[in-house]
Amino acid sequence: MKRAALLSLLSLLFVALASPAMGQAKKKLRIAVGDFYTKGGGENVCRGWPSNYGQTAAASLRSRLAETGVFTVLSREQILKVLKEHEISMTGLGDAENAKATGQFLQADLIVGGDFLCQPNYFEFNINLIDVEKAEIVWAKVYEMKDVSKMNVTLKNIAKLMADYAKTGSMGKSAGETEDLAMIDTKIMTAASEAVIETIQQALPRVAGVIDDVNVYAEGKAPIKVKISAGGNQWWPGYKLQVKDGDNDVGWIVLKKKSSGYVEADAEGETEVSSIEKGFKATSEEFKPKVAIGYIKDMDEANDKLVEFFKDGLVKAMKEAEKFEPVDDTSVEKILDKMGEKTNKKELEKLFKKGVDLLLTGRFVGPKGERRIDFEALSTFDGKAVFKIRWDSGRIFGKGNGL
Repeated sequence: MKRAALLSLLSLLFVALASPAMGQAKKKLRIAVGDFYTKGGGENVCRGWPSNYGQTAAASLRSRLAETGVFTVLSREQILKVLKEHEISMTGLGDAENAKATGQFLQADLIVGGDFLCQPNYFEFNINLIDVEKAEIVWAKVYEMKDVSKMNVTLKNIAKLMADYAKTGSMGKSAGETEDLAMIDTKIMTAASEAVIETIQQALPRVAGVIDDVNVYAEGKAPIKVKISAGGNQWWPGYKLQVKDGDNDVGWIVLKKKSSGYVEADAEGETEVSSIEKGFKATSEEFKPKVAIGYIKDMDEANDKLVEFFKDGLVKAMKEAEKFEPVDDTSVEKILDKMGEKTNKKELEKLFKKGVDLLLTGRFVGPKGERRIDFEALSTFDGKAVFKIRWDSGRIFGKGNGL
């Protein structure tokens, strides 16, 4: 009994001593980010930048660091107030020699300093991370960029690297992929997107016809027959036409199969077969196919970051297209993720029911700076390729200067 009571008492004592430590959340590291200053003279890529661009970039990094949930991020106002009290300039914040004293004044564990060095055709973004306790630079990197459009993705990756350091004491893998993206000229990405969009728009046929017959009792067969008068050899199964009775909209039909002298079709969406009559006109004039971007592979370099960056930019550019529209839907994204590299009939049917008309898929072929686009557009109705997209960045911009 005495032994049992002693063991019980020892257990309670262990729990009492251990519980505060066990329940205590890991302390967030305090991090101070100084303003990034711009250096360089004469004609350079930084001409025309807002005078406070470095301050804006630093503010963006502070936000990115806060989003990681790992840091307590000091505001610019907090930093300036402390530095002013101790007569320290913001430009000296990234100085490793004075880091320990400055860090103690700020009560910061980490300090981030950096600047922009402007060159005639590109600029360098120099950044370093100082561990206050060690009083040394634990990470430094130089990012070379041709324009500021890549700064957001660069700062996002930097914040992730610094969060890794806070968690593990190591910077982890290099941000080399970020640098690769940074050195791709925006005009190349824009040109690539424009080439894809132009090819799609040119491939969309203008189709017109007249309803030749309607059989509301058809079983297992398309109930509508259409005589095509324009674009007869250019449409593909799954192409949609708007049906009109004079100036009145009746609904939509989807073309399915070519037969002798006519095309088999069915009512689309909420349109009832019974609402369509012989003699009504059908046209693709108002049809704007919905295009989803599926699996794209970088064959030679396997740069998944580049692929995602390209896809994001392409979706944004597609929103300005006149003859079609991109699909930007989470439920569609889930289907595409499940489908992966290989298309299959079951997932294509799901995409078609979601309103997706074309699925863009393919690959980048060639080494960095010489990649060419080798895509094809599949009809989600039957999975067949309806047209191909080819674009060679190396041929257009010169070898080594392309995508």
